[in-house]
Amino acid sequence: MKKIYRNKKAMAAVLAAAVTVSTLLSGCGERTNEELIVRNETPSAPSGCVEGCTCTGCICCGTAGSADNVLASLPETETAEETVPSSTQEESSTPETEQESQTESTEESAQEQTTTQEEPDTSGLSEIEQLSEGEIAARKEQQANFEEARATLYGLKNSKDKTSKINQMDRQILANNAYDFSKKNIVFIGDSITEGITSAVDTNGNRISYVTYADSYLHFQRVLNHGMGGRMFSVYADESLSLALNFGNVTNVDSDIIVVFAGVNDYLSTPANKRFGDINDKLSTAGYCGSVRYFMKQLKEYYSDNEIFFVTMYNTNKKVECTYSDVKGQPTLNDYMDVQRKLAKEYGFHVIELYNIGFMDCTDKESADFYLRDGLHPKDNGNIVLGEHIAAELSLYFGQK
Repeated sequence: MKKIYRNKKAMAAVLAAAVTVSTLLSGCGERTNEELIVRNETPSAPSGCVEGCTCTGCICCGTAGSADNVLASLPETETAEETVPSSTQEESSTPETEQESQTESTEESAQEQTTTQEEPDTSGLSEIEQLSEGEIAARKEQQANFEEARATLYGLKNSKDKTSKINQMDRQILANNAYDFSKKNIVFIGDSITEGITSAVDTNGNRISYVTYADSYLHFQRVLNHGMGGRMFSVYADESLSLALNFGNVTNVDSDIIVVFAGVNDYLSTPANKRFGDINDKLSTAGYCGSVRYFMKQLKEYYSDNEIFFVTMYNTNKKVECTYSDVKGQPTLNDYMDVQRKLAKEYGFHVIELYNIGFMDCTDKESADFYLRDGLHPKDNGNIVLGEHIAAELSLYFGQK
């Protein structure tokens, strides 16, 4: 990703805004979608803010963390005031000058009308397409500033407050989105978290998962949700649930972007003689490592022109114990995610990190109660911040290409 070097004072101001982000929630509060569920309305980006907050695109304008306030913290450029010479003001008008003035005024009026008539029709263009090159450049620079400010939050202790602070910066990034996704098709591949089995349902009977919220910000041309409960890379349950063995049924030939969010079921499954596999064995398809490699190999072979992202799982208190036939001890959830990180790098895919940055870490009760329905699957609060984080990562990557 291309780096943009900015004014140090401007960056310091943005960092200061990020450090004081703990006050952001006081003005707007935590967002919930419960009221929408009662009214059977389909959620959109603004629906995430609580009642009483004046919001635009789910950016709470009345809080210290709004896009306007953070932008206001950056150094302003001075502008020179135009002055009219006193001699010009004191000059008297003559009949000849008045006639010339009227003639010039008529010509200018006709010219303005002609210019107005020749303005291009932008009604069919997306918001991004209507922006000038200068406006696009300014948005990109703001995004990069917010990304650097957000990174300073990753070192905080994992907690609900930390995730809320990261989410505030995600929303600043999305408010400055500089890439037009309106002509892009995207497919989300995953398990029950992607499917949204414990989430709300819209008026058409569709489940509202993090996919819904990501789309509400980026406005893709077409979105396919290929999430299914129980799906995993390995073959420990029904073969139809294996990503590695059902590659053709979970991908889509018309997709431009592929996002894969899976692996937690591989970790939680407890079959007899479970195999972890060998990540360095490039020929074997055995175990978890072999299954992930086989799936990525197929992605590389058939979708080499696509932009492909793997999302690591957020941490939870869910742990299992089982007997592995090829390794001693109990591999952790992060061990499973590390396989995806390393193989994604090997095949040239991108990683959207949740686990290592502590985003939506639900190992403490406060976070689990707020973000999760059952200790694993997101409730609406979880789907909102998860969708916004994934959308922010896509916006950053494509916006800075």
